[in-house]
Amino acid sequence: MLRSAASKVMWVGRATVFLLGLALMLALLFGMASTAFGANGGNFILGSLNNTATAITKLTGTVGGGPALRVSNPSTTTGSSALDLQVATGKAPMKVNSGTKVAKLNADKLDGKDFSAFGGVAIIDQPGPLPLERSIVSEGGIWVFSISGSGFRDSDNSRFSGAIAMDLFVDDQFVDRLNFTTNLQDHHQPFVAEDAVVRGLPAGVHTIRLAEEYSPACNTNNETFNTLCTSTNANDFFHLTVLEIPD
Repeated sequence: MLRSAASKVMWVGRATVFLLGLALMLALLFGMASTAFGANGGNFILGSLNNTATAITKLTGTVGGGPALRVSNPSTTTGSSALDLQVATGKAPMKVNSGTKVAKLNADKLDGKDFSAFGGVAIIDQPGPLPLERSIVSEGGIWVFSISGSGFRDSDNSRFSGAIAMDLFVDDQFVDRLNFTTNLQDHHQPFVAEDAVVRGLPAGVHTIRLAEEYSPACNTNNETFNTLCTSTNANDFFHLTVLEIPD
């Protein structure tokens, strides 16, 4: 009888251990699964691809001198990155509330165009004399001109030293003027290089011209120090680059 009672006690013990083990396994299995596949209110599981939510997850941190959140991936494997933002087609991958420049943030495209679409083209790169003229084909949009050159006040065509200038024209329309004042006649002086912007150009062929500015008052009694009496020759060099930004 004693042996029978002891046997029953052992059986009950083994059954209890089995049930406790089964309960623990079920708890771990379904508990972890419900956490890994849980949505709002669940834990964020590192290394899991199944963290989901239908509401915003927000972190507010008052951290002086540093970020509130840092994602670091020290892996050297090809294609490794610290952040991957994926959205539906036509949706912005992120939003910001500041226009402050972000250091070391590079962009490969602007308005959907690669950097190569914005390469400057040197359309004039040669000695004078002026005028120099070129025709270029445009897709339409904004042109940024970079202009440089030189000139002098010729003693045969002016009475004294003074102002000289070079003008930029697009399709015979005045765009910009580079001025300089020389204190010596027959002395070549460089114009200070500058940029000029032309907006709203239609697509098609356009004529670009650099011309010296020579007033009818030059070499007459009406000439003054400020009269633009410009001369150029083969000893002057001119450079004109166009950067086109398509619409």
